[in-house]
Amino acid sequence: MSQDVLTRKQAMDALNVKDYRTLNKLVEAGLPVIQAGSYVRFSKSDISAFLEKHTKKGGEASCK
Repeated sequence: MSQDVLTRKQAMDALNVKDYRTLNKLVEAGLPVIQAGSYVRFSKSDISAFLEKHTKKGGEASCK
């Protein structure tokens, strides 16, 4: 497996989330997944781009 492709658990660690429900909510919010049959993987570059896109600048943090 390429080091640029992560399992669900590795993606959760990279995103600093503790459970699969939170990961699923991030996928629903637009986090891209790579799916081949029953395998679900995440790209490190997709995670970085997702975090960059969803980072609030200038103290505009929102916890919804």
